[in-house]
Amino acid sequence: MEAIEAKVLSWLMEGDDNAKNIVDLPWKVEEIERDIYLAEHPSVPMHLMVMFSENFVHLVVPTSIETGNLSDEEKLEIYRKLLTLNEGVHMMKFSIGGENAQIRLRVDLDKSTLGKDEFNNALVALVIGVLAGVMALGIEEEFARKVLARIAIMLVDKMEKGATEEELLHFLTVTVGMDIRDAKDFLEQVKSAMEE
Repeated sequence: MEAIEAKVLSWLMEGDDNAKNIVDLPWKVEEIERDIYLAEHPSVPMHLMVMFSENFVHLVVPTSIETGNLSDEEKLEIYRKLLTLNEGVHMMKFSIGGENAQIRLRVDLDKSTLGKDEFNNALVALVIGVLAGVMALGIEEEFARKVLARIAIMLVDKMEKGATEEELLHFLTVTVGMDIRDAKDFLEQVKSAMEE
């Protein structure tokens, strides 16, 4: 592993939940293939793929929106919206890839000049891109449900590992960023769902 690759992974993994910059949060990073990593943090509304090639660090956010089975008219409308968004955002671009032409967000960073500030700016651009895409495609409610479902899965995992109610509330308020009242309500909903 090159020095810059090790540095990028350490930027993600070392951090604090109270950090002001996205890059300084403690991301959970998992290697899924050689030179391909999955990174996530509960307060960031996206899964991040970090891929290394010879000269670049590729940051890719896959979405669950597939265009492969849509009609030509539906595809044209989505592609028009995404290309229009590409004009208005910097650093990050929307793309299509994979078997079912999945919508992705992507930033390619030059390894030779990459610093932590530029890496953080790329992460911010991706978060803004996710939110802009959600709004442009009119899928705010579906997106919010998916984010909450992901947080619920993390919460269940913590419960199964023996986390106390205090630790669970700390996770929801500090790591995720929920208001204490919302955190308590959400925790009760998850517990009720587990009991059913």
